[in-house]
Amino acid sequence: MDISGNTKRRAMDDQLLNLPTDVLNCILDCLPARDAARTSILSRKWRYIWAGHPNLVLDPQDIVTVTRNDFVGIGNRILLQHIGPILTFHVNLSAVHMSQYPNIDPWILYLSSHGLRKLTVENSSRDLYALPSYVFLCQELTHLYLYNCIFKQPCGTIRSFQNLKALFLSQVAFKPEVSASIFAASKLERLRLQSCSGMDHLNFDGCLSSLWALILCNNHGVKLSCFMNCKSITYACLVLPNEFKSVGHGERINLASLIEHWPLISNLFLDGYYLKLLAAGSIMSAFPVKINYLRDLTLFQINFTDLVQISSILCLLHSSPRVHSLEIMINVATATADNNLVLQYLQEPSCMSEEINSLRALKIKYFQGSRAQMLFVKLILACCPALERVSFVDKKVVASEVSNILKELVVFPRTSRKAEIIF
Repeated sequence: MDISGNTKRRAMDDQLLNLPTDVLNCILDCLPARDAARTSILSRKWRYIWAGHPNLVLDPQDIVTVTRNDFVGIGNRILLQHIGPILTFHVNLSAVHMSQYPNIDPWILYLSSHGLRKLTVENSSRDLYALPSYVFLCQELTHLYLYNCIFKQPCGTIRSFQNLKALFLSQVAFKPEVSASIFAASKLERLRLQSCSGMDHLNFDGCLSSLWALILCNNHGVKLSCFMNCKSITYACLVLPNEFKSVGHGERINLASLIEHWPLISNLFLDGYYLKLLAAGSIMSAFPVKINYLRDLTLFQINFTDLVQISSILCLLHSSPRVHSLEIMINVATATADNNLVLQYLQEPSCMSEEINSLRALKIKYFQGSRAQMLFVKLILACCPALERVSFVDKKVVASEVSNILKELVVFPRTSRKAEIIF
Protein backbone atom coordinates (compact mmCIF):
# COMPACT_ATOMS: atom_id res chain seq x y z
CA MET A 1 0.00 0.00 0.00
CA ASP A 2 1.43 3.35 -1.09
CA ILE A 3 0.88 5.45 2.05
CA SER A 4 3.06 8.34 0.81
CA GLY A 5 1.03 8.53 -2.43
CA ASN A 6 -2.27 8.71 -0.53
CA THR A 7 -0.85 11.37 1.75
CA LYS A 8 0.26 13.50 -1.21
CA ARG A 9 -3.13 13.10 -2.89
CA ARG A 10 -4.91 14.07 0.34
CA ALA A 11 -2.67 17.12 0.69
CA MET A 12 -3.46 18.19 -2.89
CA ASP A 13 -7.19 17.76 -2.20
CA ASP A 14 -6.87 19.90 0.91
CA GLN A 15 -5.04 22.59 -1.08
CA LEU A 16 -7.78 22.61 -3.69
CA LEU A 17 -10.55 22.79 -1.11
CA ASN A 18 -8.78 25.66 0.63
CA LEU A 19 -9.24 27.79 -2.47
CA PRO A 20 -11.83 30.60 -2.19
CA THR A 21 -15.40 29.53 -2.87
CA ASP A 22 -15.60 31.84 -5.90
CA VAL A 23 -12.63 30.03 -7.47
CA LEU A 24 -14.18 26.61 -6.84
CA ASN A 25 -17.43 27.80 -8.41
CA CYS A 26 -15.50 29.00 -11.45
CA ILE A 27 -14.02 25.51 -11.80
CA LEU A 28 -17.50 23.97 -11.72
CA ASP A 29 -18.72 26.56 -14.24
CA CYS A 30 -16.19 25.21 -16.74
CA LEU A 31 -17.53 21.65 -16.44
CA PRO A 32 -20.64 20.14 -18.06
CA ALA A 33 -23.41 19.43 -15.53
CA ARG A 34 -22.65 15.70 -15.69
CA ASP A 35 -18.98 16.17 -14.73
CA ALA A 36 -19.72 18.90 -12.18
CA ALA A 37 -22.14 16.54 -10.41
CA ARG A 38 -19.49 13.80 -10.33
CA THR A 39 -17.25 16.01 -8.18
CA SER A 40 -19.66 15.34 -5.31
CA ILE A 41 -18.24 11.81 -4.92
CA LEU A 42 -14.67 13.05 -4.49
CA SER A 43 -15.13 13.75 -0.81
CA ARG A 44 -17.67 14.92 1.72
CA LYS A 45 -16.52 18.52 1.31
CA TRP A 46 -16.86 18.35 -2.48
CA ARG A 47 -20.41 17.06 -2.11
CA TYR A 48 -21.46 20.30 -0.46
CA ILE A 49 -19.54 22.43 -2.97
CA TRP A 50 -21.55 20.97 -5.87
CA ALA A 51 -24.81 21.03 -3.89
CA GLY A 52 -24.29 24.72 -3.15
CA HIS A 53 -23.09 25.75 -6.61
CA PRO A 54 -25.04 28.94 -7.48
CA ASN A 55 -24.82 28.57 -11.28
CA LEU A 56 -26.68 25.66 -12.89
CA VAL A 57 -26.71 24.69 -16.57
CA LEU A 58 -29.07 21.87 -17.58
CA ASP A 59 -28.55 20.65 -21.13
CA PRO A 60 -29.63 17.20 -22.40
CA GLN A 61 -26.37 17.05 -24.37
CA ASP A 62 -24.39 17.18 -21.12
CA ILE A 63 -26.54 14.68 -19.21
CA VAL A 64 -26.59 10.96 -20.03
CA THR A 65 -30.25 9.92 -20.32
CA VAL A 66 -31.92 6.71 -21.41
CA THR A 67 -35.08 8.44 -22.58
CA ARG A 68 -36.07 12.07 -23.00
CA ASN A 69 -38.18 11.84 -19.85
CA ASP A 70 -35.00 11.19 -17.82
CA PHE A 71 -33.85 14.80 -18.38
CA VAL A 72 -36.78 16.18 -16.41
CA GLY A 73 -36.27 13.62 -13.64
CA ILE A 74 -32.56 14.40 -13.36
CA GLY A 75 -33.34 18.12 -13.30
CA ASN A 76 -35.81 17.55 -10.47
CA ARG A 77 -33.23 15.65 -8.41
CA ILE A 78 -30.53 18.30 -8.97
CA LEU A 79 -32.83 21.07 -7.79
CA LEU A 80 -34.19 19.12 -4.79
CA GLN A 81 -30.68 18.29 -3.59
CA HIS A 82 -29.43 21.83 -4.02
CA ILE A 83 -28.42 23.87 -0.99
CA GLY A 84 -28.45 27.66 -0.92
CA PRO A 85 -29.25 30.28 -3.58
CA ILE A 86 -29.34 29.65 -7.34
CA LEU A 87 -28.20 32.88 -8.96
CA THR A 88 -27.88 31.67 -12.56
CA PHE A 89 -30.03 29.04 -14.28
CA HIS A 90 -29.63 28.02 -17.94
CA VAL A 91 -31.85 25.30 -19.39
CA ASN A 92 -31.83 23.97 -22.96
CA LEU A 93 -35.19 22.53 -24.05
CA SER A 94 -34.20 21.84 -27.66
CA ALA A 95 -34.24 18.05 -27.21
CA VAL A 96 -37.15 17.95 -24.75
CA HIS A 97 -40.52 16.80 -26.10
CA MET A 98 -43.29 19.36 -25.72
CA SER A 99 -45.30 16.85 -23.63
CA GLN A 100 -42.68 17.40 -20.92
CA TYR A 101 -42.99 21.21 -20.92
CA PRO A 102 -45.55 21.27 -18.04
CA ASN A 103 -43.01 19.36 -15.91
CA ILE A 104 -40.46 22.13 -16.50
CA ASP A 105 -42.80 24.84 -15.14
CA PRO A 106 -42.30 23.94 -11.43
CA TRP A 107 -38.57 24.59 -11.88
CA ILE A 108 -39.34 28.27 -12.43
CA LEU A 109 -41.46 28.34 -9.27
CA TYR A 110 -38.64 26.71 -7.29
CA LEU A 111 -36.09 29.18 -8.66
CA SER A 112 -38.26 32.18 -7.75
CA SER A 113 -37.66 31.49 -4.05
CA HIS A 114 -33.91 30.92 -4.40
CA GLY A 115 -32.65 34.37 -5.36
CA LEU A 116 -32.55 33.82 -9.14
CA ARG A 117 -30.83 36.68 -10.99
CA LYS A 118 -30.04 35.31 -14.46
CA LEU A 119 -32.47 33.04 -16.33
CA THR A 120 -31.87 31.58 -19.80
CA VAL A 121 -34.41 29.35 -21.55
CA GLU A 122 -32.91 28.05 -24.79
CA ASN A 123 -35.07 26.24 -27.33
CA SER A 124 -34.29 25.48 -30.98
CA SER A 125 -37.13 23.01 -31.55
CA ARG A 126 -40.28 23.77 -33.55
CA ASP A 127 -42.44 23.75 -30.43
CA LEU A 128 -42.62 27.00 -28.49
CA TYR A 129 -42.31 26.79 -24.72
CA ALA A 130 -45.00 28.78 -22.88
CA LEU A 131 -43.16 30.54 -20.08
CA PRO A 132 -45.21 30.05 -16.87
CA SER A 133 -46.49 32.98 -14.86
CA TYR A 134 -44.14 31.91 -12.05
CA VAL A 135 -41.43 33.90 -13.81
CA PHE A 136 -43.07 37.09 -12.51
CA LEU A 137 -42.28 35.92 -8.98
CA CYS A 138 -38.55 36.18 -9.77
CA GLN A 139 -38.29 39.75 -8.57
CA GLU A 140 -34.51 39.65 -8.23
CA LEU A 141 -33.99 38.92 -11.94
CA THR A 142 -31.34 41.09 -13.55
CA HIS A 143 -30.91 39.15 -16.84
CA LEU A 144 -33.60 37.32 -18.82
CA TYR A 145 -32.81 35.44 -22.04
CA LEU A 146 -35.63 33.62 -23.87
CA TYR A 147 -35.44 31.72 -27.15
CA ASN A 148 -38.45 30.30 -29.00
CA CYS A 149 -40.95 30.86 -26.20
CA ILE A 150 -44.46 32.20 -25.64
CA PHE A 151 -44.67 35.17 -23.31
CA LYS A 152 -48.04 35.51 -21.61
CA GLN A 153 -49.30 37.62 -18.76
CA PRO A 154 -51.43 36.09 -15.98
CA CYS A 155 -54.77 37.53 -14.94
CA GLY A 156 -54.80 40.03 -12.13
CA THR A 157 -52.24 42.57 -10.95
CA ILE A 158 -48.59 41.56 -11.13
CA ARG A 159 -45.34 43.25 -10.31
CA SER A 160 -42.91 44.25 -13.02
CA PHE A 161 -39.28 43.19 -13.22
CA GLN A 162 -37.93 46.05 -11.14
CA ASN A 163 -34.29 44.88 -11.15
CA LEU A 164 -33.99 43.77 -14.77
CA LYS A 165 -30.87 45.08 -16.53
CA ALA A 166 -30.72 42.91 -19.66
CA LEU A 167 -33.62 41.47 -21.67
CA PHE A 168 -32.86 39.32 -24.75
CA LEU A 169 -35.83 37.79 -26.56
CA SER A 170 -35.45 35.73 -29.73
CA GLN A 171 -38.41 34.21 -31.61
CA VAL A 172 -40.71 35.02 -28.71
CA ALA A 173 -44.45 35.29 -29.34
CA PHE A 174 -46.28 37.82 -27.16
CA LYS A 175 -49.86 37.07 -26.22
CA PRO A 176 -52.36 39.98 -26.71
CA GLU A 177 -52.87 40.45 -22.97
CA VAL A 178 -49.19 41.22 -22.34
CA SER A 179 -48.55 44.82 -21.28
CA ALA A 180 -45.24 46.63 -21.58
CA SER A 181 -45.70 47.71 -17.97
CA ILE A 182 -44.15 44.38 -16.93
CA PHE A 183 -40.89 45.79 -18.30
CA ALA A 184 -41.33 49.12 -16.55
CA ALA A 185 -37.91 48.72 -15.04
CA SER A 186 -35.89 51.89 -14.68
CA LYS A 187 -32.74 49.73 -14.44
CA LEU A 188 -33.08 48.08 -17.88
CA GLU A 189 -29.88 48.84 -19.79
CA ARG A 190 -29.83 46.37 -22.70
CA LEU A 191 -32.78 45.26 -24.81
CA ARG A 192 -32.63 42.82 -27.72
CA LEU A 193 -35.76 41.78 -29.61
CA GLN A 194 -35.12 39.42 -32.51
CA SER A 195 -37.77 37.79 -34.73
CA CYS A 196 -40.47 38.41 -32.13
CA SER A 197 -44.20 38.63 -32.92
CA GLY A 198 -47.37 40.00 -31.36
CA MET A 199 -45.79 43.29 -30.31
CA ASP A 200 -48.25 45.66 -32.00
CA HIS A 201 -49.91 46.67 -28.73
CA LEU A 202 -46.74 47.01 -26.65
CA ASN A 203 -45.63 50.49 -25.70
CA PHE A 204 -42.30 50.83 -23.92
CA ASP A 205 -42.48 54.62 -23.81
CA GLY A 206 -41.40 55.94 -20.43
CA CYS A 207 -40.16 52.52 -19.23
CA LEU A 208 -36.58 52.62 -20.40
CA SER A 209 -34.83 55.70 -19.08
CA SER A 210 -31.55 53.81 -18.43
CA LEU A 211 -31.44 51.93 -21.75
CA TRP A 212 -28.10 52.30 -23.58
CA ALA A 213 -28.13 49.29 -25.97
CA LEU A 214 -31.06 48.55 -28.29
CA ILE A 215 -31.29 45.76 -30.90
CA LEU A 216 -34.48 45.44 -32.96
CA CYS A 217 -34.04 42.72 -35.55
CA ASN A 218 -36.72 41.27 -37.87
CA ASN A 219 -39.61 41.84 -35.45
CA HIS A 220 -43.28 41.98 -36.36
CA GLY A 221 -45.18 44.98 -35.06
CA VAL A 222 -42.54 46.70 -32.95
CA LYS A 223 -42.93 50.48 -32.81
CA LEU A 224 -39.69 52.45 -33.06
CA SER A 225 -41.49 55.48 -31.62
CA CYS A 226 -41.61 53.65 -28.26
CA PHE A 227 -37.87 54.19 -27.92
CA MET A 228 -37.62 57.84 -28.92
CA ASN A 229 -37.36 59.00 -25.30
CA CYS A 230 -34.40 56.75 -24.55
CA LYS A 231 -31.84 59.55 -24.45
CA SER A 232 -29.06 57.32 -23.10
CA ILE A 233 -28.82 55.01 -26.12
CA THR A 234 -25.24 54.69 -27.36
CA TYR A 235 -25.56 51.39 -29.29
CA ALA A 236 -28.43 50.67 -31.69
CA CYS A 237 -29.05 47.99 -34.32
CA LEU A 238 -32.20 48.26 -36.46
CA VAL A 239 -33.15 45.56 -38.98
CA LEU A 240 -36.54 45.45 -40.66
CA PRO A 241 -38.16 42.22 -41.95
CA ASN A 242 -37.97 42.07 -45.75
CA GLU A 243 -41.71 41.73 -46.14
CA PHE A 244 -42.50 44.89 -44.16
CA LYS A 245 -43.15 48.12 -46.04
CA SER A 246 -43.25 50.48 -43.05
CA VAL A 247 -41.59 50.98 -39.68
CA GLY A 248 -44.87 50.93 -37.80
CA HIS A 249 -48.46 51.91 -38.27
CA GLY A 250 -48.96 55.64 -37.91
CA GLU A 251 -45.28 56.34 -37.19
CA ARG A 252 -43.58 59.43 -38.58
CA ILE A 253 -39.93 59.00 -37.77
CA ASN A 254 -37.09 60.06 -40.03
CA LEU A 255 -33.32 59.94 -39.72
CA ALA A 256 -33.11 63.50 -38.48
CA SER A 257 -35.59 62.93 -35.62
CA LEU A 258 -33.91 59.64 -34.74
CA ILE A 259 -30.56 61.39 -34.36
CA GLU A 260 -32.14 64.21 -32.39
CA HIS A 261 -33.72 61.78 -29.91
CA TRP A 262 -30.56 59.67 -29.53
CA PRO A 263 -27.89 62.37 -29.06
CA LEU A 264 -25.32 60.00 -27.48
CA ILE A 265 -25.36 57.32 -30.19
CA SER A 266 -21.81 56.04 -30.87
CA ASN A 267 -22.44 52.69 -32.61
CA LEU A 268 -25.20 52.54 -35.22
CA PHE A 269 -26.20 49.51 -37.30
CA LEU A 270 -28.88 49.94 -39.98
CA ASP A 271 -30.08 47.73 -42.78
CA GLY A 272 -31.01 49.15 -46.19
CA TYR A 273 -34.75 48.82 -45.56
CA TYR A 274 -34.63 50.86 -42.35
CA LEU A 275 -32.26 53.36 -43.91
CA LYS A 276 -34.60 54.02 -46.81
CA LEU A 277 -37.73 54.20 -44.66
CA LEU A 278 -36.14 56.59 -42.19
CA ALA A 279 -34.92 58.74 -45.06
CA ALA A 280 -38.59 59.04 -46.13
CA GLY A 281 -37.62 59.32 -49.79
CA SER A 282 -35.72 62.57 -49.33
CA ILE A 283 -32.19 63.38 -50.48
CA MET A 284 -30.28 65.56 -48.01
CA SER A 285 -26.67 66.62 -47.84
CA ALA A 286 -26.61 66.90 -44.02
CA PHE A 287 -28.91 66.78 -40.99
CA PRO A 288 -30.03 69.88 -39.06
CA VAL A 289 -28.17 68.50 -36.00
CA LYS A 290 -24.75 66.90 -35.73
CA ILE A 291 -24.24 63.29 -34.59
CA ASN A 292 -21.42 64.31 -32.31
CA TYR A 293 -20.65 60.95 -30.68
CA LEU A 294 -21.04 58.55 -33.60
CA ARG A 295 -17.80 56.60 -34.12
CA ASP A 296 -18.77 53.33 -35.84
CA LEU A 297 -21.39 53.12 -38.60
CA THR A 298 -22.38 49.73 -40.03
CA LEU A 299 -24.85 49.37 -42.90
CA PHE A 300 -25.99 46.09 -44.44
CA GLN A 301 -28.21 44.97 -47.33
CA ILE A 302 -27.26 48.20 -49.09
CA ASN A 303 -28.45 48.63 -52.66
CA PHE A 304 -26.07 50.75 -54.76
CA THR A 305 -28.84 51.27 -57.34
CA ASP A 306 -30.98 53.05 -54.73
CA LEU A 307 -30.39 56.81 -54.77
CA VAL A 308 -32.06 57.39 -51.39
CA GLN A 309 -29.85 54.83 -49.66
CA ILE A 310 -26.61 56.13 -51.16
CA SER A 311 -27.44 59.77 -50.44
CA SER A 312 -28.40 58.85 -46.87
CA ILE A 313 -25.01 57.21 -46.31
CA LEU A 314 -23.19 60.36 -47.40
CA CYS A 315 -25.56 62.46 -45.30
CA LEU A 316 -24.73 60.37 -42.21
CA LEU A 317 -21.01 60.82 -42.86
CA HIS A 318 -21.32 64.59 -43.36
CA SER A 319 -23.28 64.93 -40.11
CA SER A 320 -20.87 62.87 -37.99
CA PRO A 321 -17.75 64.90 -37.11
CA ARG A 322 -16.19 62.03 -35.08
CA VAL A 323 -17.03 58.98 -37.18
CA HIS A 324 -14.01 56.64 -37.39
CA SER A 325 -15.20 53.60 -39.31
CA LEU A 326 -17.77 52.82 -41.99
CA GLU A 327 -18.66 49.23 -42.89
CA ILE A 328 -21.02 48.46 -45.77
CA MET A 329 -22.44 45.04 -46.65
CA ILE A 330 -23.86 45.18 -50.14
CA ASN A 331 -27.10 43.46 -51.10
CA VAL A 332 -25.80 40.54 -53.18
CA ALA A 333 -28.88 40.52 -55.42
CA THR A 334 -28.02 44.02 -56.69
CA ALA A 335 -24.22 43.90 -56.36
CA THR A 336 -23.46 44.21 -60.09
CA ALA A 337 -26.34 46.49 -61.16
CA ASP A 338 -26.18 50.25 -61.82
CA ASN A 339 -28.64 53.13 -61.88
CA ASN A 340 -28.03 56.24 -64.02
CA LEU A 341 -29.50 58.53 -61.35
CA VAL A 342 -27.05 57.17 -58.77
CA LEU A 343 -24.13 57.51 -61.19
CA GLN A 344 -25.09 61.09 -61.96
CA TYR A 345 -25.49 61.94 -58.26
CA LEU A 346 -22.09 60.51 -57.29
CA GLN A 347 -20.36 62.61 -59.97
CA GLU A 348 -21.96 65.92 -58.99
CA PRO A 349 -19.57 68.36 -57.22
CA SER A 350 -22.24 69.10 -54.58
CA CYS A 351 -22.41 65.42 -53.63
CA MET A 352 -19.41 65.79 -51.32
CA SER A 353 -19.04 69.49 -50.67
CA GLU A 354 -17.02 69.10 -47.45
CA GLU A 355 -14.22 66.85 -46.31
CA ILE A 356 -14.89 64.07 -43.80
CA ASN A 357 -11.95 64.68 -41.54
CA SER A 358 -12.41 61.86 -39.00
CA LEU A 359 -13.03 58.75 -41.14
CA ARG A 360 -10.13 56.31 -40.84
CA ALA A 361 -11.46 52.98 -42.12
CA LEU A 362 -13.84 51.89 -44.88
CA LYS A 363 -14.78 48.24 -45.29
CA ILE A 364 -17.09 46.94 -48.03
CA LYS A 365 -18.30 43.35 -48.15
CA TYR A 366 -19.58 41.67 -51.34
CA PHE A 367 -17.87 44.33 -53.41
CA GLN A 368 -18.24 43.59 -57.13
CA GLY A 369 -16.74 46.74 -58.63
CA SER A 370 -19.90 48.09 -60.26
CA ARG A 371 -19.68 51.66 -61.58
CA ALA A 372 -21.64 53.08 -58.64
CA GLN A 373 -19.50 51.21 -56.12
CA MET A 374 -16.29 52.46 -57.74
CA LEU A 375 -17.52 56.07 -57.79
CA PHE A 376 -18.48 55.82 -54.13
CA VAL A 377 -14.99 54.61 -53.18
CA LYS A 378 -13.47 57.35 -55.34
CA LEU A 379 -15.45 59.95 -53.36
CA ILE A 380 -14.29 58.54 -50.02
CA LEU A 381 -10.63 58.50 -51.10
CA ALA A 382 -10.89 62.09 -52.32
CA CYS A 383 -12.67 63.55 -49.28
CA CYS A 384 -11.21 61.76 -46.24
CA PRO A 385 -7.76 63.14 -45.29
CA ALA A 386 -7.45 60.87 -42.20
CA LEU A 387 -8.26 57.66 -44.08
CA GLU A 388 -5.86 54.79 -43.25
CA ARG A 389 -7.47 51.63 -44.63
CA VAL A 390 -9.92 50.74 -47.40
CA SER A 391 -10.68 47.02 -47.53
CA PHE A 392 -12.93 44.90 -49.74
CA VAL A 393 -14.21 41.40 -49.05
CA ASP A 394 -15.86 39.07 -51.56
CA LYS A 395 -14.89 35.41 -51.96
CA LYS A 396 -16.81 35.08 -55.22
CA VAL A 397 -14.73 37.58 -57.20
CA VAL A 398 -12.22 35.78 -59.43
CA ALA A 399 -8.56 36.77 -59.49
CA SER A 400 -8.70 38.42 -62.92
CA GLU A 401 -11.58 40.67 -61.83
CA VAL A 402 -9.72 41.61 -58.64
CA SER A 403 -6.71 42.63 -60.73
CA ASN A 404 -8.84 44.86 -62.99
CA ILE A 405 -10.62 46.47 -60.02
CA LEU A 406 -7.35 47.17 -58.23
CA LYS A 407 -5.80 48.74 -61.34
CA GLU A 408 -8.62 51.27 -61.39
CA LEU A 409 -8.70 51.83 -57.62
CA VAL A 410 -4.99 52.61 -57.22
CA VAL A 411 -5.14 55.55 -59.65
CA PHE A 412 -7.98 57.30 -57.81
CA PRO A 413 -6.81 60.56 -56.16
CA ARG A 414 -6.32 60.32 -52.38
CA THR A 415 -6.21 63.14 -49.86
CA SER A 416 -4.64 60.79 -47.31
CA ARG A 417 -1.07 59.59 -47.86
CA LYS A 418 -1.64 56.77 -45.35
CA ALA A 419 -4.62 55.23 -47.14
CA GLU A 420 -4.06 51.56 -47.99
CA ILE A 421 -6.28 49.61 -50.37
CA ILE A 422 -6.72 45.94 -49.45
CA PHE A 423 -8.76 43.43 -51.43
